[in-house]
Amino acid sequence: MMNKSKIYFPDYIFYNGSVHTVDEKDSVYEAAAVSGNKIAAVGSNDEILSMKTENTVLIDLKGRSLIPGINDAHNHAWETGLMLEGIVLFGIDSMKMLQEKIIERIKEVPEGTWIQGGSWIESQFEENRAPNRYDLDVASPDNAVVLERIFGACSVNSKALKLAGITKDTVDPPKGHIEKDENGEPTGVLHGNAVLLVRKVMPGPFGSDDFGAGEGEPSIPVLEKSISLAINEYNKYGITSITEPGVSSGVCKAYHDLLKKNELKCRINLMPNWHGFTLQQNEKELDQLLNDYNFSSGYGNNWIRYSSLKMAIDGGLTSMTALKSWNYKGEDSLREFPLRLDITKLDEYIKSAHDSGWDIGIHVMGDVAIDKAVDAIYKAVKANPRKHQHSIIHAYYPSEETLRKMSEVGIMVAAQASFIYVEADGYNSLLPRDKQTSFTPLKTYKDNGIIVSLTTDMPCSNLNPFINMYAAVTRKGSRGYSLGDEEKITKAEALRMMTYNGAVLNGEEKFKGSIEADKLADLVIIDRDLSQVPDEEIKNIKVDFTMLDGKIIYQR
Repeated sequence: MMNKSKIYFPDYIFYNGSVHTVDEKDSVYEAAAVSGNKIAAVGSNDEILSMKTENTVLIDLKGRSLIPGINDAHNHAWETGLMLEGIVLFGIDSMKMLQEKIIERIKEVPEGTWIQGGSWIESQFEENRAPNRYDLDVASPDNAVVLERIFGACSVNSKALKLAGITKDTVDPPKGHIEKDENGEPTGVLHGNAVLLVRKVMPGPFGSDDFGAGEGEPSIPVLEKSISLAINEYNKYGITSITEPGVSSGVCKAYHDLLKKNELKCRINLMPNWHGFTLQQNEKELDQLLNDYNFSSGYGNNWIRYSSLKMAIDGGLTSMTALKSWNYKGEDSLREFPLRLDITKLDEYIKSAHDSGWDIGIHVMGDVAIDKAVDAIYKAVKANPRKHQHSIIHAYYPSEETLRKMSEVGIMVAAQASFIYVEADGYNSLLPRDKQTSFTPLKTYKDNGIIVSLTTDMPCSNLNPFINMYAAVTRKGSRGYSLGDEEKITKAEALRMMTYNGAVLNGEEKFKGSIEADKLADLVIIDRDLSQVPDEEIKNIKVDFTMLDGKIIYQR
């Protein structure tokens, strides 16, 4: 039976395929029609083709699937754009391949240019370790090299160490660590705030923004260029909506300027930076933020909307800075490290935001961090019930009590199965087996009625949403290591988490996120029938066509 709007003259008709609507019943139809920027109807081939006019563009799906536009609801686009201008290390699997990549880059840039890039993790390399200064010196003795880890560290060469003045006598900065060898010499691997020692002497956008150091950021034109570069790449993967977490007023302005110039090719939700997000913060300025903004969560339109405030408690699991109650494999005690905010004020921070009308999205990795964040949100909601879109981000290890509280008051999750693909191959040397099988428990969340949005956190993992889907369905890393079957979900469930649930996370499900009459025409054609794709082939899915607001913005 045809699902049809009041619009009867379609500009586009997609037919002869499988239209995965992601509606309440996960209905699949043969065809769909688009009129203006809205979906006009879905139904059988005969029903939809009967609507055509002489001006209708007919697109034969030839058995391929039409799906809703991908909503990557936790994605650092402007930083991704900067990374794309350098070296992106996804898929680099050895130090030799890394050296070759650096040598290629040096040939492309003027003499003496800093070689910048990142998105690496130790387990992706066959050597199973971080690149050190000596690895990088082989490829680049004369150009400074700085390569960002996916979180919490960077690798630099000897030239960069020299320019930054880092020697065996340099002491660790607060909340930072300079790795040194048995002779006391820096290895070139910098952790936490030690990264800032190099960033402060780096030229250009990578250095000037300090990647969240709170000491300035690129100019508005540079931000616009970086955002556009990232979004143009995202469109190739069917991404039509993103949520940008931890933004400054400058980043917000860059997005608004792009929209004014009709150059914004993605729908955006913005999460202003709040307590715990950046490496260095002025707490008085953050406390004043709620008063400085003359609006709160939900302000905006279908293109740019302000969703929630971005907070963070702890660091990362593989950087060993997750606030948790259990030991890493081979260790007999908990590690000590500085948290990203004053944990004694967490309840106060969240209550003040909630009472002012702002929702919270808070970075939590370890089970203790999750419990504390959820408890603070739970208490704020119970004391002042209101419609909200509060969420926890990453959320690897929820307790039973935490799941109960989340389900009761509607706290959602922005999760990243793509971290499984990027990190899982190194988990056996780091995590007890029970912490591997329960990592990012998508099925457990779903079974408890908790809304999960499946996101990439780019540039912290691969931007390809179908790698994200693959990891959610198979629970396998890039080298094939399995985290077990307990938390596997289906392709249909993953698709919902990548599309509709992202809209729910930001309170936008009434006008986007599924292929239903009168919703926005943000649509993607993939190169095969999704329902027939073997699980192991999911990561090979390609996007043939992306439509945003009823306009074609990408064709392969």
